[in-house]
Amino acid sequence: MKILLDADYITRDEKAIVRLFYKKDKKEGEREIAEIVDFEPYFYAVPRSEGMGDNIESIEKLTEDLKKLDRITRVEKKHMSDIRGEVDVLRITVKQPRDVPEIRGDVKHLDHCKEVREADIPFAQRYLIDAGLIPMESCEDVDLNIAAFDLEVYNPRGEPDSEKDPIIMISYADNLGLERVWTYRSNDAKPDYVEVLENEFEIIKKFIKTIKEQNIDIITTYNGDNFDFPYLRERADKYRLKLDIGLDGSSAKLERRGMNTGARVRGRPHVDMYPACRQVFNLSRYRLEDVYMELFGRELIDIKAKDMAKIWDSPESDEFNKFLEYSMSDAVSTLQIAQSILPLQYDLSRIVGQPIYECSRAGSGQRVESLFIRKAHRKNIIVPNKPSDRIAQERQRSSYTGAYVVEPKKGIHDNIILFDFRSLYPSIIVSHNIDPSTIDCTCCPEDTNRSPTGHYFCEKKDGFIPGVLNGLIEKRIEIKNKLKKEKDPVKKRTWEVEEQAIKILANSMYGYYAFARARWYSKDCAEAIAAFGREYIHHTIKSAKEHGFDVIYGDTDSVYITQPDVKDTGEIIKNARSFSEKINEELPEAMELEFEGFYPRGIFITKKRYALIDEKGKLSVKGLETRRRDWAEIAKRTQVEVLNTILHDKDPEKAAEIVKGVVSGIKEGNVSLADLAINTQMTRGLGEYVNEGPHVMAAKKAIHE
Repeated sequence: MKILLDADYITRDEKAIVRLFYKKDKKEGEREIAEIVDFEPYFYAVPRSEGMGDNIESIEKLTEDLKKLDRITRVEKKHMSDIRGEVDVLRITVKQPRDVPEIRGDVKHLDHCKEVREADIPFAQRYLIDAGLIPMESCEDVDLNIAAFDLEVYNPRGEPDSEKDPIIMISYADNLGLERVWTYRSNDAKPDYVEVLENEFEIIKKFIKTIKEQNIDIITTYNGDNFDFPYLRERADKYRLKLDIGLDGSSAKLERRGMNTGARVRGRPHVDMYPACRQVFNLSRYRLEDVYMELFGRELIDIKAKDMAKIWDSPESDEFNKFLEYSMSDAVSTLQIAQSILPLQYDLSRIVGQPIYECSRAGSGQRVESLFIRKAHRKNIIVPNKPSDRIAQERQRSSYTGAYVVEPKKGIHDNIILFDFRSLYPSIIVSHNIDPSTIDCTCCPEDTNRSPTGHYFCEKKDGFIPGVLNGLIEKRIEIKNKLKKEKDPVKKRTWEVEEQAIKILANSMYGYYAFARARWYSKDCAEAIAAFGREYIHHTIKSAKEHGFDVIYGDTDSVYITQPDVKDTGEIIKNARSFSEKINEELPEAMELEFEGFYPRGIFITKKRYALIDEKGKLSVKGLETRRRDWAEIAKRTQVEVLNTILHDKDPEKAAEIVKGVVSGIKEGNVSLADLAINTQMTRGLGEYVNEGPHVMAAKKAIHE
């Protein structure tokens, strides 16, 4: 058994060679770099006249023109499927991957060429797609060696400067049991995990040597893309030290990935936990200590950045060993976070077919698109092009009516039932076969499978995206059934992670239709999906009222109801389940209204702003300040106390006293500045804000002062 960790290509003797980086089962050996020497780069040209039978002459003339161009080694006619039907295209093979971007412009401007396709798929990724190779497949069956590291740097002026300020510590932890802080200043009472070396040069060398000696497969950091690796690279360059931790002996490489930097290590994928955690958690801040608290419920050792240089300059002080402990805890906690988050990244990587380095940094639309490209190849579908910047900007200016939200019945309510449509939008896509290739087809009557927007969808031909999505839904149902029977906690956790990965991808597909830079973009499809969703929610609300329920609130795919005339909790729940069964008999097969929960009490304020307490006393909050990043900790903490007092203790007078006490504490200066601080980011010019939040007012005041 061997696990595909990474892929790239090199050029040797004017020949492009795809390299596949494998971790092998220990019985077979450790690692392998397989070289594919016979795969050639290619893309497609679509002739101007489309359709069968009427483009023979255009194909022939385009073929003749192509053969006159340099660096094209082969031209082959292919019959493929496109969004709106069948098409004959020409597959153009060239000598080098670098030839593709140069030649495609020449091809595009030929008289008989309508457009070029699939000329922007990276060469190594192209091979993985064509060969059907799946990164990270069965990686749970092989022991992957995972390491985390973190830097501490000298910062006497506040913000460190990598040209001037040295690295003073590198902390390292791996899942093989090695934990170290390498530094070049210490005292006699240093902890056992501290290794004192001669200077900065030596600690960088030690880090490089350890990565190799420990045979690390995956390197993790927390914000290593933007800080640790760039800083480490700059300091290594200062000493003319090669940061050659790649499996092939190559140096770590910094590359642009949209607005961000990616630190790439060949054959030893670097997975930055910072972007990975932002995809998983909804937190007010995403510092290492915030994520660690969210996952493990424990605080990390904290040393303020402004104090680090002073502590470093006083190695005999009581604070110095705490600094060493702080450094060690950063690497250990990053490793613990990675061990919790990486299984989800493994699953996403193998489902969409992207190596984990790319997949862990991809947005939801990019992941969905990677999956579609791979599935399209299997079905002999030619992939649409990405839109130009101009077209993408035009799409962004376009809008449509979204989800239906019922104005809530404001106030406190008892005995609340929550119903939720299971994967509403994915179910609608599958049930109604919503796809750019099926919309307003010529083979079905216009009143068949018609959406509230007026568009209708083919019932004879399966759509490409509904087919892909249906496969995910069926897989998710299969996993859920396995989870119900599974007793082994390890296997259960594996199934839970895979189910979560599928859910993330499935729920991204509605948004993909409206994603301005999507290849399979369709505003009409997105609009139809939202309209169907509104229709199903309307129908559910109407039926609930007919069955004697009081509808408190409805939002997108959820309905909150009560039965005020019934006092017995068991009877309310029984009636609610009976109601959902009746609704499900009327819904398409792929859709289901699920009984999501019972809440003894809740408070509804405005649309998308409410709080509920369950039978175990756990508080669930939506849209209130407790869940917002741009509010101070004191406001969020106070709101939680007030909500618990109202919903659990049922004591509004006590809630009012809590608020009065906090206000008095602030006025008297008894609240720390950290609790009053607002952690948010200005995303536009100060003059562009219509509604000025506290962060905007604070920024304006700071400027004037």
